[in-house]
Amino acid sequence: MALVDYSSSDEDESVAVEDLPCSSLKRKRDETSSDLPPLPSKFHDLYASTTRVSTRDDPSLHGGRKRVTPHIEGNWPTHLYIEWYPSAAEYVPLTSLISALKDKCSLIGAEGGIRSFLISDLGAPLPLHISLSRPIAFATEQKGAFVDSLQRAIKSSGVRPFNITFAGLDWVANFEKTRWFLVLRLRRPDFDGLNKLLHLSNKVVQEYGQPALYTKIPLNTKKSTGKSPSKKSPSALWAGMEDLSDAFHISIAWTLTSPDSDLLKLTKTVATDHMKGLDQIQIEIGELKSKVGNVVTNIPLPKAVSVGKGLFGS
Repeated sequence: MALVDYSSSDEDESVAVEDLPCSSLKRKRDETSSDLPPLPSKFHDLYASTTRVSTRDDPSLHGGRKRVTPHIEGNWPTHLYIEWYPSAAEYVPLTSLISALKDKCSLIGAEGGIRSFLISDLGAPLPLHISLSRPIAFATEQKGAFVDSLQRAIKSSGVRPFNITFAGLDWVANFEKTRWFLVLRLRRPDFDGLNKLLHLSNKVVQEYGQPALYTKIPLNTKKSTGKSPSKKSPSALWAGMEDLSDAFHISIAWTLTSPDSDLLKLTKTVATDHMKGLDQIQIEIGELKSKVGNVVTNIPLPKAVSVGKGLFGS
């Protein structure tokens, strides 16, 4: 089935293209595109992979970035995240903020090191995301079972769709201190949705012997047996859940050097001037995504609470 159903050209009055002035063609294209519905989330997943241009780690091909997790033959790089495709209207204040910071940085000779996450090298809008896992990897025989376990955990959790808003602008480093990210901090949403999704993700990740994200609790290195655990009550489901609200963010730009005091001051000034334009944005969270290799699985949040089921839907 087509993504969008268009009427047949036979049903419309036939008009020769060469007889239409350029202004009429542009107006017709604009009117048509404005009527089209947004593309579904799964459509973007078809183009989630990038072209592999080298079989070894070559930072010169990636703006100086270095591979954080070494490639091991037979292991599948994995990432859990919430994806956000800003609308055209939402891109305006985001782009304005980054441009303002670059302009101010150029006055002190530091602008060249800041790179935006908003658009690709070809000028196409890019999705942004909220991480729910560290960069991890699974062996071929594990990856299918891991995704299945995560799907069952989310489905039986009772975590419904929720909205998030921005709390401020900041710089944060990755775990290895090889890159620094300009991020939008997030407010704690109603019903604690972000902490709950991270708690579930960390639980499943640790069941498979992988490191958790953000948590201060010692890791559970016991690997999953593939069997469903016994049913758990709602209170037991969230036992040990930490409040990691201060850790959640959306990265909008990056640099390879640690921000100095001048850049931090400029960032604070830009935040004061431009965060008002972002305060009105509300992002609806209705699913999370699991990317294993180049395969992306959409995991929708349940819109109704599943009663009487355990963490893994037994």
